[in-house]
Amino acid sequence: MSVSAIDAYATHDALEGVPQPFVTPELFGHREVFAEMVEAARSGRMHHAWLLQGPAGIGKATAAFAMSRLLGGAATREDGDATIAFRTDDPVFRQIAVGSLPGLIHITRPAVERGTGFRTQITVEEVRRLGRFFHATASREGWRIAIVDPADDLNRSAANALLKLLEEPPARSLFLLVNHTPGRLLPTIRSRCRLARFQPLDAGDMRRALTAFGHGPDADEAATIVSAAEGSVRHALMLATHGGVEIGQTLERLLASPDADVNAIMALIDQLTLKGREASYDLFLAGLLASIARESERLLRAGDLAAAAAHAELWQDESRRLGEAAAFNLDRKQMAMTTVSRLFALKSAVRGREGGEAADAFGD
Repeated sequence: MSVSAIDAYATHDALEGVPQPFVTPELFGHREVFAEMVEAARSGRMHHAWLLQGPAGIGKATAAFAMSRLLGGAATREDGDATIAFRTDDPVFRQIAVGSLPGLIHITRPAVERGTGFRTQITVEEVRRLGRFFHATASREGWRIAIVDPADDLNRSAANALLKLLEEPPARSLFLLVNHTPGRLLPTIRSRCRLARFQPLDAGDMRRALTAFGHGPDADEAATIVSAAEGSVRHALMLATHGGVEIGQTLERLLASPDADVNAIMALIDQLTLKGREASYDLFLAGLLASIARESERLLRAGDLAAAAAHAELWQDESRRLGEAAAFNLDRKQMAMTTVSRLFALKSAVRGREGGEAADAFGD
C-alpha cells in the first residue's frame, strides 16, 4: 500500500511535500536512543513517561510513532539505510496513520471550533481526553500509549492536568512527550520523565532520508540542502519541495549588500506572501532569522560584544514577534518587511552610520 493512498488526519503543522510522522514508515538516524527505548520495552523496565527532547524537525515524533508501532505489533521490513522501517500494508501501520488504533492517542493542537485552522496551544480539554482514553481502554491488554506532540504547546492548565496523570499513571500506560525546547516544560513534568535526547541528523542520514522521500537532487544541490537544514529532515524536505535553495541564495545576496535594496526585497516578499506559498514564506523567515544568528556569532568571534549582543537580542525579539504573528494570523507582508527593516537598521548602526534610513524606507 502506498503511503500517499492513506487518508491521514489533519494537523496544525502539516505541509505539502513533508510526510507527517504518523504516516512515515522509516526512521533515519537516532539509532542509539531508539535502541535504548526498545531495550527498555523488551526488558520489562519501560518507564511510564519518556521525554523525547531535541531540535524541531529531526525525527522525535517519527520515533514516537515508530515505538508505538513496535509496541502495537506492526510488521517491520528490512531496510539497510533506516534505523527501523515498517510495512505500509500492515493493519497496525494503517490504523495509526488514520488515528484509529484503540490503544494510541495523539494529543496536539486542536482545530478551532469555528472556521478553519488550529488553536495556538494544546488546551486542558485535550489533556482531559487522556483521562477518558485511559478509562475507556482500561480492559485492554498491552500498552496504552499517549503521544503529546509537542509538549511545548501545552498551556498552563493543560500542563498541570498532564502532571497529575504523570504523578499517578494508569496501569500499562506510556507517555511519549515530544519536546523541542526544555524551558517550555514545567520542571515537575521533566522530573517525572526518562530523558531520551535526540541529536540533529548527520549528513549521511540526511541524504538517505531525502532519497527515501523521493528527492534525489544533484550533488551540489544536495550539499546545499543538507547544510541549510542543520540536521532537520522536515526542513530539508521543505527546502527541496518549496524552492528553499533559490530563496536562500536570493536572501543571502540581498542581505550581503551594505544597504537595503528596498525594491528587490519588497518584490521577493510580495512573491512569497501569495496564496499557496506559505511554506516558501516560512523558509524565508527561517533563513532571515538564521542570518541574524550567524551574524551575531561572527561578531562575537570578532570580539565586538556589543554588536553581537544587539544581533542576539534582535533574533530573540523577532523570533517571538513572528511566532505570535503566525499564531494570530497577522499580516505576513508587514511582519516580514518589519523584520528586514530592523535588521538593516541594526547593520547600519553597527557600521557607525545613521540607522533610520532603512527603517524609514519600509515605513516602520
